[in-house]
Amino acid sequence: MRRWQPQMLFRVRASAVILNEHNEILLVLHNDPVMKETWLMPPGGGLEAGENALEAMVREVKEECGVTCQAGELLYVREYISNNAQLHHLGMFFRGVLPDKHEKVVAGNDPELDQQLIQECRFYSREELKSATIDIYPEVLKEQFWIDLENEFIGHQVYLGQQRD
Repeated sequence: MRRWQPQMLFRVRASAVILNEHNEILLVLHNDPVMKETWLMPPGGGLEAGENALEAMVREVKEECGVTCQAGELLYVREYISNNAQLHHLGMFFRGVLPDKHEKVVAGNDPELDQQLIQECRFYSREELKSATIDIYPEVLKEQFWIDLENEFIGHQVYLGQQRD
């Protein structure tokens, strides 16, 4: 395995882990018709030049879900390497809070993409995620997240490791 890959693009991402009053988690449903892949993940995306991770998270939640969020503590860090796309993501997942409970969640868009991948943005229950047949990123949201939540994220594993395609 090569450690230095100058041809690979490195991208830092910030995402929000937002729960509603029913302990359901806000996720964005993506569908890539070219790659024929469908997946769920928290709202988030890449940092822009000069932007810090918390600013990026707030901006991305607004773009993808149409709501204003406040940033909380760092919950998880996950790396993803796609050799096919020559891309190395470093993803940070922060707790997010929606201060206005009346603000409506809607499917937004990715301004940097011509063909939109976002299909839906809504809250999912623990049971829905446990029985989901599509990919969920990071995978910890399917089961371990709920245990960490019950333990108030005390002593939990922050670094989730590296995933490769």
